[in-house]
Amino acid sequence: MSLRSLSLLSASLLAIGSVACSAGGGGRTSASTGAGGSGSSGSLSGSGMGGSINVVGSSSGAGSGCDSVLDVTYRDFNESHPDFEMPFSGDVVRLTLLQPTLGADLTPVFRDSIGCPQDPNKPDACANWMPMQPVITSAATFDQWYHTVNGVNIKFAKTLTLTEQPLGSGTYVFDSANFFPLGPNEGWGITPKNNNPQGMNFLFTTEIHVNFEYKAGQVFTFRGDDDLWIFVNNKLALDIGSMHVATQGTINFDAQAAALGISAGGTYPMDIFQAARHTSASNFRFETNISCFTPGPVPK
Repeated sequence: MSLRSLSLLSASLLAIGSVACSAGGGGRTSASTGAGGSGSSGSLSGSGMGGSINVVGSSSGAGSGCDSVLDVTYRDFNESHPDFEMPFSGDVVRLTLLQPTLGADLTPVFRDSIGCPQDPNKPDACANWMPMQPVITSAATFDQWYHTVNGVNIKFAKTLTLTEQPLGSGTYVFDSANFFPLGPNEGWGITPKNNNPQGMNFLFTTEIHVNFEYKAGQVFTFRGDDDLWIFVNNKLALDIGSMHVATQGTINFDAQAAALGISAGGTYPMDIFQAARHTSASNFRFETNISCFTPGPVPK
């Protein structure tokens, strides 16, 4: 564990009197045995208004390489960017906006401006109608979402502390219906400028890189808005792209193991990319029975 993580964990212990757990070490892919663990209620460290990650449990993972603190990169945008606060506010989940594998620099690769609407009865399939309105302007504009560009976005390195709910359940949850990790005085400030009466800092992206040990029976569920893509072993495992109301999707690792190229007992990267691109809601919920995560390599 890094000195920074130790410092954050100590502060969390003083504040809440218990420990949460994520797992230790590693590069992109390896075959190793991860230590299980647990934690306690936590928070979004260094955050603005709203938002917290909650993963609770006992401190049985202490000393096993587990850490409750996940590193997160946020990038703040304003309405001058063509992909944020677009005149078109979205409709449904759009699939196929991205390529199905991560780029060489571990960030998503643009595929299409329009994508295809998700079939409500088959979440991995396209519906039988085709929208006309683009939801991403171009490959060039999308490339700015997860790369720091002077004058376009402002980068923030923060942390999320995980918690198990309820204690001893083995279910780890992050749940915020008011997810504003950047405060009104951070980055571009209150954006868009006319989002009254909320007065929040909308228009940002979220990026998380972790490793986890795959064990049979694991699932990872996300519910939120707007765009959300999760890559496992560099392959797109959950696609909830575009601007839409809060929508839920689940990675069933056993059912998707062959497609993702993963085997029980191996340790694999998970790369999470989210974007809050339009007013007037910001929901962000994780739920998983993965008890241990370790920091993954973060693109420069």
